[in-house]
Amino acid sequence: MKERMRRILCCMGTAGVMTVMMAVPAMAADVTEDDQNIEVVQEAEQTVDEADVQDESEVQEETEVQEEAQAEDAQDSSWSDKVAANVLTYANIREGADVSSQCIGRLPSGAVATVVGNDEGWLQVTSGEVNGYIREDLVVSGDEARNLYEVMYGAGDISAEAVTVDAEAEAAAAEAAAQASQVSAEAVQPEQGQAAEETEADSSQAAAQEVSVSTSDLDLMAAIIECEAGGESYEGKVGVGAVIMNRIRSGEFPNTLSEVIYQSGQFEPTWTGKLSNVLSRGASEACYAAAQDVFAGANTIGDRLFFHAGGGSGLTIGNQTFY
Repeated sequence: MKERMRRILCCMGTAGVMTVMMAVPAMAADVTEDDQNIEVVQEAEQTVDEADVQDESEVQEETEVQEEAQAEDAQDSSWSDKVAANVLTYANIREGADVSSQCIGRLPSGAVATVVGNDEGWLQVTSGEVNGYIREDLVVSGDEARNLYEVMYGAGDISAEAVTVDAEAEAAAAEAAAQASQVSAEAVQPEQGQAAEETEADSSQAAAQEVSVSTSDLDLMAAIIECEAGGESYEGKVGVGAVIMNRIRSGEFPNTLSEVIYQSGQFEPTWTGKLSNVLSRGASEACYAAAQDVFAGANTIGDRLFFHAGGGSGLTIGNQTFY
C-alpha cells in the first residue's frame, strides 16, 4: 500500500513538472507579445506627436507668410498716393498750377509728398506744412517713389518732407543773385571808351548766334538745363547753360555743345539715362526759355566753368554754387 502511494505521488510530481514546463513558454510568449504591443503603441504615439509638431510648424510658416504678404500689401497701399522728388536738388512747390506762380515750398530730392489732386501736368500735393502744386514731371509715384525714398533715406516711416519758403529770404537771395550777375556782367563788359560800333557788332553777333542755333542744339541745351536745374530759379537755369557756353569758348574743353555735354565724367544725367529721357519727352517751357536766352548771350555766372549742388566757395544761386 505504501509502495503504491509513493508511485502515485511520484507520477503526480512528474506530471506537475511537465505542466509547469509547458506553461512557461506560453507565459513568455504572452509577455513578449505585450511588450511588442506596448512598443507599437509608443511608436504610434511618437508618430502622432511628430505629425502634430510638423503641422504646427507648417501652420506657423503659413501664418508668417500671410502676415508678410499683408504687411507688403499695407506698405504698397500706403504709397499709392505718394510721390517723391526725382531731381538732383529740390523741386519747387508753387501756390498755383503755373510756373509763374509764387514758390511756397521746396521738396528736396527723394523727399515725399501726398497727392490730393491734379491739374493738367501739375499735382496738388501736401507735404509737411506745405500745400500747393508741383510739376508732375519732377516726381515719381508709387513703388518708384518708395524705392527712391528708401535709397536716399532708408526704409521706415516717412520723415523727409517739403520745407516752406521764406518769401523775404527768397527776395534777398534773388537780389543778391541779381547783384552778383550785374558784377559779373560788368567784369566782362568792354572797357569804357570802346567804340560804340564795336558794342553794336557784339550785339549783332549775339543775335546771329541765336538765329543760327539748330533745333537739336536747343533741345539738348533745354534738356541738360532741366536735368541739372529743373527745380531752380530762372537765374539758376541760365547759370547751368552759361557754364556750358563758357566751356565751349574755353580751350580746356571741347568746342561743340554736344561734345561738352557728353564729355566723359562731366554731366551725370548723360550716363544715368536721365538726359535721354528728358530729350525723348521734351524739356519744360521754362527750361526752353532759359536755353534760348543762354544762346542769345544771357549769363548769370560770369566766366565760371563748374558748378555743384549746395553751398561752398563761389557764386551761390538758389541751391547751386558756381565756381
